Amino acid sequence: MKYNRIASAALAVLCLIACTKEPYGTNDIPKVSLSEASAFVAPQLKPVGDVIVDANNNNVEAVTFNWTPADFGAPVQVAYNLYFSANGKTALAGTTFATSYTMAKADLNGLLTVTMGVTPNDKAAVSAYLTATVSGTDIEPVQSQNVNFDVQTYKANLRSIFICGQFENGWDVGIAPEFWETEGGSNTYKILIDYLAGGTITPGEDQGFKILTQRAWAGDFWGYDGLTPDWEVPENNDKNFQMGASAKEIYRVTVNLAAKTIDAEGFSAMSLIGNFEESGWNTDVDFVYDCKENVWTAGPATFSGGNNGFLIRFSHGWDLKLGTATKTSDYVQGGFDLVEGGADMNVPGDGTYLMKVYGNRTPMVIVMEKQ
Repeated sequence: MKYNRIASAALAVLCLIACTKEPYGTNDIPKVSLSEASAFVAPQLKPVGDVIVDANNNNVEAVTFNWTPADFGAPVQVAYNLYFSANGKTALAGTTFATSYTMAKADLNGLLTVTMGVTPNDKAAVSAYLTATVSGTDIEPVQSQNVNFDVQTYKANLRSIFICGQFENGWDVGIAPEFWETEGGSNTYKILIDYLAGGTITPGEDQGFKILTQRAWAGDFWGYDGLTPDWEVPENNDKNFQMGASAKEIYRVTVNLAAKTIDAEGFSAMSLIGNFEESGWNTDVDFVYDCKENVWTAGPATFSGGNNGFLIRFSHGWDLKLGTATKTSDYVQGGFDLVEGGADMNVPGDGTYLMKVYGNRTPMVIVMEKQ
């Protein structure tokens, strides 16, 4: 299930220029009059120096792009889109109504290395340009010239954020589950939570949660107010993101801090199935979520006779399964990366195992603890 995809609210601005007037009752209605398209003046992007991104400045410095205003022959509101081309790809860097745009070096680095596929720690040749159009209209945009500069990229460390809500921890911010970027600099974070766990939620009620930058209400945190995104007003702390009254039990939540969006895919269960005695490929053994430890646990699962295969699946079906688990995790000791749609996994040998899944990493990680 996908819910409440939050994007920045569309701005529709009515700019009326009194070039001619026609009577309408007792009021005069001014008409909009722009120049002919051939007379539109495109913005001019100002030169940009080469950029170096490294461990010391990645999270504390920014790059500002400046340009001259576009002219459509009337004082309308102009929307500017800044694009980068690099590594054979083009991507939107940002949108603004101003004649400048400031981008954190961490976000610039992430756009190049994650979205555009530039190898981290390599130098990227970047070509930037702008498009400008009258806000709220379908008038054909005008485009600036290209400005070229180099960016020395950096292999960024993964950043983390937190989720706190009614589920299990009952708004206890001190144990808010932590979850991590999908890649360093991606600004995209994923976590698997049990939304109805712990007895603090009554199924059928509409409960809430928030996204935080730290385990404290003193830092930035975000909620949701009806159809108005509240990302930029962290102090408005009485509005929450909602799953809805028909919430499922398990959700894989995806947060994009750059795009200011949040999505969730819902499932009725996450379970273990396989050759072990408690299953025989017929019976599911459900995972249980520990919010405080931020880990999912299933078992014991007893394997014997060399029949050591198993899989993880969702909603007791095969629409989504996790398997393979042959690559050692870079982040969880003793763990292996799980692969969506992957092949059967195998325990190291006969015995009884407790299976632990860390759903706050991308990819998710499994640890097979022999008892």
